[in-house]
Amino acid sequence: MIKRKAIHFILIVLMILLTVVSTPFLVCYAETESSFDYKYYKEPALYDNALKRAMVNVYKSFSGKIFDEKTLPIPGLIETCIETGGVSSSSDQYIPQGMCRAGKYMLITAYDVKKKYNSVIYAVDMDEMRLASTLTMPNRFHAGGITFDGENIWMTGETSDKYKGDPFVQYMTFETFMDHLDEPVSEVEESELSRYIYIKNKPSFLEYDNGILWVGTYSGRKSTSEAYMYGYEIIGDPGNRKLNTIMYSIIAGIDSSAQGADIVDDCLYVSSSYNSASPLKTSFITKYNLKNSETGTGNYIVEGHEMKRVEVPKMNEEIIVDGSTVYINFESGASYWKHALINTDRVLAVDLSLWGKLQ
Repeated sequence: MIKRKAIHFILIVLMILLTVVSTPFLVCYAETESSFDYKYYKEPALYDNALKRAMVNVYKSFSGKIFDEKTLPIPGLIETCIETGGVSSSSDQYIPQGMCRAGKYMLITAYDVKKKYNSVIYAVDMDEMRLASTLTMPNRFHAGGITFDGENIWMTGETSDKYKGDPFVQYMTFETFMDHLDEPVSEVEESELSRYIYIKNKPSFLEYDNGILWVGTYSGRKSTSEAYMYGYEIIGDPGNRKLNTIMYSIIAGIDSSAQGADIVDDCLYVSSSYNSASPLKTSFITKYNLKNSETGTGNYIVEGHEMKRVEVPKMNEEIIVDGSTVYINFESGASYWKHALINTDRVLAVDLSLWGKLQ
C-alpha cells in the first residue's frame, strides 16, 4: 500500500513539473511579440510555384521582377499580440489593410475580423528588417488607410460597410509613435490621438502629397470608374498643423474597387482588387498620368489617362512606391481568407519598371 501511494505521489509530481515546464514555451512567444514570419511559404520559390499554379499570367509578368531581398513577411498573420487595459492577449484572426512609410519604419494597419480585440499598427524597421513593435489602438475600428505627412501619422476612422456614422480621420504625432517603440507590444491611449476630424467622404485609404491629405473611397465590387479621392489641405505651422475639411480638390475616374494609392511626381498609382467571392479573378495596379488628367479647375479626371495596368496577385491592398520599388500589401494571407485563390503572406517588393518609366 505504501509503495503504491509513493508511486502515485511521484506520478502527480511529475505531471505538475511537466505542466510548469511546458506552459511557458506554449504561451511566452504569443504573449510578448507578434509573429514576423511567412505563414504559408517559407521560401520565395514556394510562393513562386503557388503563384504559377493560381495566376500563371501574373507569374510570367512578375518573373525576375520580385525583389526577394526587400520582400518581407506580413506581421501578425500567425499570431498578433495586443495589450488592452494592461492585459496581454493574442489572436490569429487579424486582417492587414493599410500601409505607409514613416522614416525608416513601414507601418501596416490590421483589424480583428471578429471584433473581439482592438485594431493594431505593426511597425517594421526596414533598415533591420524586423518587427519593432505592435501598437494596440484604443478602438476596434475596421482599420484601413494610413499615411505620414512628415509630422503626423494619419489614420482612417471606422471604414466597415456596417458603419453608418459620419466619416472621419484622426492622427498620431510621429513623436508619440516613436515613444511606443520601446516595447514589442505597446498600448496607445485615446488621449494620444487627435480628436475625430469629420470629412466629406468615406475614408477607405489615404495618401499624402505636397500638403494635401488625399482620402480615397472604395465604392463597389463592380469594375466601374466610380471611385474617387478627395483632397484636403493640411494648414498651419509645424507643431500646429490642422486639416482644412473644406474639400480642396478631387481625383475622379479611378476603379471602384480601389484599395490604395500613391502619388509620385505627375503619376498616380492605384491598387484595385476584388474580394475572394467575386467572380472577377483579376486584381491590378494602374498607373495614371495625373498631370494630363487635370481639368483646369484644380480637379483631376484620370479616366482616359491610364498609362499602364498590371495584373497582380489577388486581394491586394495598399501600395507604396519607393524609388524603383513598389511594395504591395495583401489581406489574403489572413486566416479568414484561407480559401483565397492564393494566400499571399508577404508584402511583395516588385520592380517599378513593370509600369514603364517614370514620366
